[in-house]
Amino acid sequence: MSSTGLKAKVISDAGLKEIKKAVKSLPLEKKLEVLTMLEEELFATRFKSLLKEFRESAKKYPIALDEITKEVEAVRQRRYESCN
Repeated sequence: MSSTGLKAKVISDAGLKEIKKAVKSLPLEKKLEVLTMLEEELFATRFKSLLKEFRESAKKYPIALDEITKEVEAVRQRRYESCN
């Protein structure tokens, strides 16, 4: 199901080719509308994929709370010194 709650329709390769051809023939303003629609529709999927990558990276390269604290303190110190 898509984000609108409607069942996704299966489109053949030929049908997809026609859609691409139609989009290519649109003026820039209409292409931007199509792009915006696709970005909105795919946001959740892209976000979940990115979140999955972050979680996998965190498992692969774990960092302890004390390491995070040391890094935060170092950054704060550099920022403090650059302001004075």
